[in-house]
Amino acid sequence: MYDRDQVPDEHFPALLAYLEGLRGRARELTVQKAEALMRELDEAGAGALPPGGTQRARQVLQLLS
Repeated sequence: MYDRDQVPDEHFPALLAYLEGLRGRARELTVQKAEALMRELDEAGAGALPPGGTQRARQVLQLLS
């Protein structure tokens, strides 16, 4: 979901709407994975995520946290 090649920009809002409905363990795991990606980015630098991935990970965290 963080790669624009896999999920084009025009589909990302629909993905966010879907994620907003997540509950329970699915929501927890999604947040954990987004947090792990952000930590990885902090450690590895800007090239750790695909282009736009940083912004997308932040959007997911803001939505679900």
